[in-house]
Amino acid sequence: MHINVRLDEDHKRKLEYLMQITGLHVSDIVKQAIDALYERAERTRTKPEQLLTRAGFVSCGEGPEDLSMTYKDALNVSIRTRHGHR
Repeated sequence: MHINVRLDEDHKRKLEYLMQITGLHVSDIVKQAIDALYERAERTRTKPEQLLTRAGFVSCGEGPEDLSMTYKDALNVSIRTRHGHR
């Protein structure tokens, strides 16, 4: 890929300085800058499971092993306990 970039004086000075102290060509400096930004983005990227956990969509709990079959009874007991029989 060929890239054409316009730099202000400050970035031009920084690029020339980097070329001078590293001995690298512009393309190598750009590649290393892209690699550094990419690695930083990957380290700080929030993974989907982290977002879901923070939002409360993913959690764990304890309960009876047959809760998937008896949840209605458990819910009715919980409601009666809180609100009384209606």
